[in-house]
Amino acid sequence: MKKIELEATNFVKTKRNKFNTELNKEVRNLDSYILNNLHDCRERERVREKILEAKMWARLAADIHGIK
Repeated sequence: MKKIELEATNFVKTKRNKFNTELNKEVRNLDSYILNNLHDCRERERVREKILEAKMWARLAADIHGIK
């Protein structure tokens, strides 16, 4: 691999890793907020499922279309 290609690959990997790290952090924060502020009920569990679903959709979008 040429040096420029290697630099580009490393740049994209670093950007993807940062995105995933920050996404995980924010999802954990939101999940904790939901757990700490809502009573244990079906709706709370649905919210948590949807948060996980949103995280998976975001990762898929990043994989398909890249990160800004």
